[in-house]
Amino acid sequence: MKKYIKSIIKRTIYPIFGLSVANRELNIYKSIVFNFIAFGFKGVLKMPVYIFCHTNIYEVGKINIHCNMTRGLIRIGELDYKSQGVTRFKNAGTINIYGPVEIGGASIIDNSGNITLRGYNRIPDGCQLFIREGFEMGEQSRLGFHSFAMDSDDHFTIDVETLTIHRNTKPIVIGKYNWIANSSFIKKGVKTPDYLIVSSANALLTKDYTSLPPYSVIGGCPAKLLKSGIRRVYNEKEEKDIKKFFSNNPSEMSFKIELGERMLDEYCSMTHF
Repeated sequence: MKKYIKSIIKRTIYPIFGLSVANRELNIYKSIVFNFIAFGFKGVLKMPVYIFCHTNIYEVGKINIHCNMTRGLIRIGELDYKSQGVTRFKNAGTINIYGPVEIGGASIIDNSGNITLRGYNRIPDGCQLFIREGFEMGEQSRLGFHSFAMDSDDHFTIDVETLTIHRNTKPIVIGKYNWIANSSFIKKGVKTPDYLIVSSANALLTKDYTSLPPYSVIGGCPAKLLKSGIRRVYNEKEEKDIKKFFSNNPSEMSFKIELGERMLDEYCSMTHF
């Protein structure tokens, strides 16, 4: 609540000094209506879904929550500085939620199949998901802003010699702890292993990558293996310490961590959303 009060104060005071601030205001009315349609009166009391301003809801569809129904578990349309336009949400299928999820501002969700989000997932600003059969994102995986995923060709083609028409959809499965760079394009049938990093913007993912070694880095158009043995640090507290080290030591090019009794998962994972 303090966050939203600060946002209101900023939007009131900043224009006086010629400054701007992103509008991250919660749309209370749309949030109540969305939660009622999805979950009935229980949804209105619990408010698991927050709908932010500049968000158009076309169809709520079926939403299954497989974890504790906490306030703001699902956040749709919160604007950031990279947001350009209106968030559009149309769910004519089913969405399964297993943990906290953020769908950023100016993104498009157009689902008539089954979307499964395993928790601590971000589909950030400007992303577009057009799902006709299936899309799954593993725990703590994220897309980069302005990324695009489509599990269908949305049209059929015919082999003029054999007169054969093939299925035009194939599910997309993103492993856990994946980081996919901004403006990536994910085509139908893509499967990624756990702990994958797509390192280059405008990467084109076209196939099943699960045969790659653990902690792989891919990139390019089409995407190919660049390196192995690399994992992204999601833990915001640890990231602050790393940034502080490099800021205080400008000549240093690397930082050696001491895990002690901790596991690597504990060091790298998100602790909150």
